[in-house]
Amino acid sequence: MSTSLKVLSIIIPCYNEELSIKKLIKNCVENITDNVEVLLVDNGSTDDTYSTIMNLNLPENIIPLRIEKNIGYGNGILVGLKHAKGETLSWTHADLQTDVSDVIRGYNLYEKELNNKTCVVKGERKNRNIIDSFFTFSQGVYSSIILRTWLFDINAQPKIFHRTFLEEFKTPPLDFSLDLFLIYFFKSKKIKVKTFPVYFKKRLYGEAKGGGTLKGKIILIKRTFSYINRLRKKID
Repeated sequence: MSTSLKVLSIIIPCYNEELSIKKLIKNCVENITDNVEVLLVDNGSTDDTYSTIMNLNLPENIIPLRIEKNIGYGNGILVGLKHAKGETLSWTHADLQTDVSDVIRGYNLYEKELNNKTCVVKGERKNRNIIDSFFTFSQGVYSSIILRTWLFDINAQPKIFHRTFLEEFKTPPLDFSLDLFLIYFFKSKKIKVKTFPVYFKKRLYGEAKGGGTLKGKIILIKRTFSYINRLRKKID
């Protein structure tokens, strides 16, 4: 693959997505062009995710990466970002609940900005069930009060921003708090955060790695609240 800069890099961390990975790759092929790259980061999977990827005939702009041990969702994204060649960077999930076409839609919105180096674009999830929406709303209210800035649907994908910001990320978290870190980073710098609707689909295979079950939601919220409180101490 050429080492020249791409217009867009899409980072997709994959953890135990053996059953969905072929559909994900098909989705990528159908939605990206030659000047867009996808970095599929096998994030320490314990199933056959990585071997399935490597047994496929991938186009050269879909790049597999392998992390031997899973130490967090955020770490998978950060490893992908380090290898990315895009002028614009983004990430999304591997579970097919959001679509790679959402990233392209978000990028088109980002490109319409007169100065897109001073904005970030993120999804806002639609068509979710009442329980998930309640947890998201509650988390957003708590985050906004503690961090003194409006934060909503923190974990929605995709996230899209210019690569020049990457060098300013100091000690980003390695877990699911990375989504909060990114949005708060931009908000604290008074950089505009634009949202667009992303219509959430039902997960086809397995369970969500973050908050798919009630127990998972509680664990995720506890971790997020802990990180929010650490951020607040830095502000004070």
